[in-house]
Amino acid sequence: MLDWITADPGGALVKIIGAIAIVAMSIAVWIQLDKRTRANGGGVLAGGVLGVGIALLVVSLIPGLFPFEIGITVLFLAFVVLYRPDVVVRATGGPRKEWMALHEGRELAVLVWERGGPRAARSDAEIQSRLAGLSKLETPATREYLSLVRQTLFSDPGDPALDSARAQLAAADAALRESLGVRPVWERSLERRARGEAPAE
Repeated sequence: MLDWITADPGGALVKIIGAIAIVAMSIAVWIQLDKRTRANGGGVLAGGVLGVGIALLVVSLIPGLFPFEIGITVLFLAFVVLYRPDVVVRATGGPRKEWMALHEGRELAVLVWERGGPRAARSDAEIQSRLAGLSKLETPATREYLSLVRQTLFSDPGDPALDSARAQLAAADAALRESLGVRPVWERSLERRARGEAPAE
């Protein structure tokens, strides 16, 4: 079984080192791409699809392994996986509810101030519609956060009665953000909007 090693030890060593290097590089690429898909809301399934995509890309480079047409198709799909993480996320069921809940909670808070403050925003049709839609994003991980969003969204910052709820919301927001493990793709733009540095989209 080891004749190929004993027949040419030098060549075998080069092949082994090359294989280890390819595996290490593939793992490093997967880690980076997995971060990109998670930033777009992807979960475990999206990470698995990335792993398959990288494996297909590697094997498609082996001469003669696939017919030309299949090889081109594999390369095309692999590059879609590599360069469009948002497509991978959509193809694997869409963004995680935790990712979407955090986005909606933060954007609603920004929208309230962009639409004139808590009192004026109460009658805003878009805000009311999105507030009603939060129920679709409820999971055991998001339920408390969304409840606190509803409780505090139209509150007056100067009202001390809700200081405790606002503190709980901040803690729930931080915990949900930490569970994502990466900076969501929308986070920077929302932070700029919250500072008044960018117009509402």
